[in-house]
Amino acid sequence: MNPFKPVTTIVESFESKLSHFRTVINERLNEVAVNAQPASFYEPVRYVLEGDGKRIRPILLILACQSVGGDINQCLNAAVAIELLHNFTLVHDDIMDHDDLRRGRITVHKKWDQATAILAGDGLVALAYQNLLKTESDRILEISKIFTEGIIDLCEGQALDKDFESRPEIELNEYMRMIEKKTARLLMIASEIGVIIGRGSQKEQSILGQFSLELGCAFQIRDDVLDIEHSSGKSYASDIRQKKKTILFVHALNHARQNDRDRLQKIYQKPEINSNDIETIRSIFETAGSLSFTLNQVETRINNARAALNKLRLTDAQHDLHELLNLILTRKN
Repeated sequence: MNPFKPVTTIVESFESKLSHFRTVINERLNEVAVNAQPASFYEPVRYVLEGDGKRIRPILLILACQSVGGDINQCLNAAVAIELLHNFTLVHDDIMDHDDLRRGRITVHKKWDQATAILAGDGLVALAYQNLLKTESDRILEISKIFTEGIIDLCEGQALDKDFESRPEIELNEYMRMIEKKTARLLMIASEIGVIIGRGSQKEQSILGQFSLELGCAFQIRDDVLDIEHSSGKSYASDIRQKKKTILFVHALNHARQNDRDRLQKIYQKPEINSNDIETIRSIFETAGSLSFTLNQVETRINNARAALNKLRLTDAQHDLHELLNLILTRKN
């Protein structure tokens, strides 16, 4: 494998920076499994990495590094590692949720089979560590510890999500704890590692960790809404079909009219939820005010994230992190 060239391009607008970062990250991802054998393992891996991902997590790591005075070339290996780890979670999540689509493409277990998808996911974790350990830092042990503990939290969050499917109801604080582990934790890993590589202070690491916690929760809550929107590039109403206890469900079960609560629970107790059931549930969510509540929760989390960011010194990267929040707030897929 040829050594990677240092990144020296200077870009001005945030949109240009995002495009540039994605190009650089995609080039690095393309090198991960290029011409590697056996094809039965690496072809599905390449397929996953070729998907039209937003690369939010590696971009967050880069911006966190830059916000404390670090350089993009210092953190690219770690940024690639974060994206590889993220894709591992997607592959295994699709298997567990029986999803047919991911980013508008057929999921790995559907295109090949479940065994191939499991192997590809396992391989992505190993490739993530391989790239992480290329990071030149005198704190690589600390970085590896954060990375490893984060993976454990991800698995715990996924387990909670599955556990909730078989429970008739959950509390809002339980839902929040689950998404903090399942979704927000990976963003926290990215920002904290970025700060460490950029030689930021413990205070800066804490600030960006809190920022990423709020950002991650906003991201997941918004994702719950996208599940019931058509043309989002996801399997429509996948969460409902899997009987997931999203924030919409949690709110509706506590605020809907009694007859709607009964209907909601009755539908979720059915062996299989059909298209008519889905539209009934959507109607209940809207009538109970669950949709507006959920969107307000997204905005609240975004505002909390902004408040955390404002504790950082003013830099171009800090401004870019604010812009990243705007993307999360308005994203459609």
